[in-house]
Amino acid sequence: MSAIESVLAQPDLTTWEIQQLVKAGLYPDERAALRGALRALFQARPDVKARMIISAYEAGDISLGRAAQLLGVSQEEMKDVLREAGATIHLGPQTVEELLEDACNA
Repeated sequence: MSAIESVLAQPDLTTWEIQQLVKAGLYPDERAALRGALRALFQARPDVKARMIISAYEAGDISLGRAAQLLGVSQEEMKDVLREAGATIHLGPQTVEELLEDACNA
């Protein structure tokens, strides 16, 4: 095996660290370790979480109701957050799925 093949065959540092957290018994699985890391990031940098949610809303990946739920604010507060960020607010659900999602989040 060449040196390049050897490097490519090894997991990157992030993957290795996640695996070690699980092996050490600190997390039950890799998904839980990632959730813990994201939770810590979002606590330390709430602006990162807000920007992620705003970006997903702008892309149409989530509805206003889901964005508000993820950010932990009301839909009216979410509109304010979007306005402050300079994002366009979509008026009303665009699909049946968004309508159902908004109804569930209400």
